[in-house]
Amino acid sequence: MVFEGVCTALVTPFNKNRQVDYVALKRLLETQVKAGIGAICILGSTGESATISEQEREKIISFSRECLPPWCRLIVGTGSNDTQHAIKLCRQAERLKADACLVCTPYYNKCTQNGLFLHFKAVSESTNLPIIVYNVPSRTGVNIQPKTMKKIAGLKNVAGLKEANGDISHILSMFLALPKNFAIYSGNDELNNIFKHLGGKGCISVASNAFAARVKENYEKGEFSDKLLTLCKLLFCEPNPIPIKYVLSKMGMIENVLRAPLTPLEKEHAKEIDKVLRGLL
Repeated sequence: MVFEGVCTALVTPFNKNRQVDYVALKRLLETQVKAGIGAICILGSTGESATISEQEREKIISFSRECLPPWCRLIVGTGSNDTQHAIKLCRQAERLKADACLVCTPYYNKCTQNGLFLHFKAVSESTNLPIIVYNVPSRTGVNIQPKTMKKIAGLKNVAGLKEANGDISHILSMFLALPKNFAIYSGNDELNNIFKHLGGKGCISVASNAFAARVKENYEKGEFSDKLLTLCKLLFCEPNPIPIKYVLSKMGMIENVLRAPLTPLEKEHAKEIDKVLRGLL
């Protein structure tokens, strides 16, 4: 198992010139460590991996590894719609001493269920790192069926599933199909406690970028405060990471800068988030 409890899907902070802000990145990592978060996932969808260059990936992974203590697991997003590229990214993560890879389903190509199995089989055979499969059909256009995931779970070093299909029926089917000791992680903050009660091993959280200690405490208690739950829902009022970057900028943690085609949070949504933040800060 790669981790238990809360893992933060970390944003990639940029400065006003849209270059990676390593001062802010260090601040974010130190805040997570201070809150006792046991795993950090970088270069996922929250980290705007689609607009990060190969050279930037190299430095971000190395820098993050140096900033984190050994007990905090470093998970690197290495998904691609090109199997060979995903293999290359996994090997890079392994070379740079990451602890695990988060590999999303291939996007745009829209392969078959057999194609999904063969993709993850090739990826798993390319690295010694544990692999967390990431099912996020709202972004990729492809949904892993429980029967397919059961086959994938039997592959070498496939260590878990980040399930971000919000369909409760599908989630239940995944828990029924997979072995009891297989790690299933919540990919939607508002469903974290449902996953926990079903036997999930943890969550990969967006909200913990800003409220790491509270998300950790709430997850361990199996509850969510009304205000935090409301914020979790608002963090997806526009495509992630637009809202969470706005929140972090309001907290003075980062500049509110995204890379195109992402745009800053719209004013009406900012007003809603500001109202909730007043009750949390």
